[in-house]
Amino acid sequence: MRRLKLLPYLIPLAILSLLLGCGNTLYVMKLGWHQASLARHSVAIQGVLEDPSADCSAKEKIRFVQEVKRYGEERLGLKKTKNYTTYLEVEGPILYAITACEKDRFNLRTWSFPIAGEVTYKGFFTEGDAEEERRSLEGEGLDTFVRPVYAYSTLGWLRDPIFSSMIAQSHAALTNLILHEMTHATIYFKGRTDFNEQVATFVGNSGAIAFLSGKCGADSEEVREAIAMQEDDLLISRWIYQACEQLSSLYARDLPREEKLRERKKIFRSLKEDFEKIEGQFKTSCYRDLEKVELNNATLMAYRQYVHGLERFEVLYADCGRDLGKVVESLQKIQRSGQKGRGF
Repeated sequence: MRRLKLLPYLIPLAILSLLLGCGNTLYVMKLGWHQASLARHSVAIQGVLEDPSADCSAKEKIRFVQEVKRYGEERLGLKKTKNYTTYLEVEGPILYAITACEKDRFNLRTWSFPIAGEVTYKGFFTEGDAEEERRSLEGEGLDTFVRPVYAYSTLGWLRDPIFSSMIAQSHAALTNLILHEMTHATIYFKGRTDFNEQVATFVGNSGAIAFLSGKCGADSEEVREAIAMQEDDLLISRWIYQACEQLSSLYARDLPREEKLRERKKIFRSLKEDFEKIEGQFKTSCYRDLEKVELNNATLMAYRQYVHGLERFEVLYADCGRDLGKVVESLQKIQRSGQKGRGF
C-alpha cells in the first residue's frame, strides 16, 4: 500500500524529468521532488470550500478563480485543464528564477530542455539553490538577476494548484495572473521565451479588463485597476526600450571591453535618474521594487521579456474586432503552422 501511495507523486517527477531533460540530473531531481511535494500537500478545492473553519475570504477567492478559469476556457478558447482544482498553503515565493546575460552585449544565457526548448531563465524551488547558481554564473563573468516567483505554469503537463500567495492579490491582479498562466498552457512557441511571455502578458491584461468589465461593470474599481496594470506595463516597456537602445549603442562601439564596462556604469546611473522621474506616473505597485534593484543587462532583459512590443498584439486585437478569443485562435494557428511567431 505504501508504494501505491507514492505512485501519484512519482508520476509528476517522471513527467518533469521528461520536460526538463537529464543534462543536469541533480537539478532535475531537485525540481521533481519539490514538484512532487507540492502535489502531495495540495488539497482539493472542494474540501476547502466545504470546510467550515476555512477563511471566508479564501473561499471567495477560490470561487473567483474558478469563474475566471471558466471564462478563459469558454470565452477565450484557452485550454481546458485540471489546473486550479487543488489548493496549497505556502509562505513566500514558490520559485526563484534566475536570468543571466553577458556584460558587454545583450546576449542571454539559455538553458535547453526537450519539450520547452531553449529558455532564458532557470527556476529553483529554494533561494539557496538560486543563489548558488547566481554565484556560479557571476564566476563566469555574467550579469545576473534573481527574482521571486509566486505562480508558474507547467504548460498543462501537471496539475497546477491555487497557491495561497495568489489569492492574497486583488481581484484585478488575480484575474490577470490566472489568464496569463492559462495562456502558457494554451499557446507555447518552443524556444521563444520572450514571445511566450509577451503573449501571456497581453492576454492577461486584455482578458482581465474584458472579464471584470462584464462582471463588475466598466466603471468599477476592479476595471480601473486592470487598466492601470496594463498602462504601467506600457510605461515600463518604453523606459526599458530607451534603456536598451542607449546600452546597445555603447556595446556596438569599437571600444575595449573594459571601457564599455566603465561607460555603462554612467548609463545605469542615468537610467536610475530617469526612472525616478517617471516613478510617480505608475498607477499600481507592480514596478515599485525596481527602484531598489541593481540595474544590469540581466535585470533589464528579465523585465523586457514580459512587456516588450505589446503594441503589436494591440494591432492583432483590432484586426480581430477586439475579440480576444479570435486573437487566441489566430496565435494557435500560427503555432500549429510552425512559424514560431516570427512575424510579430
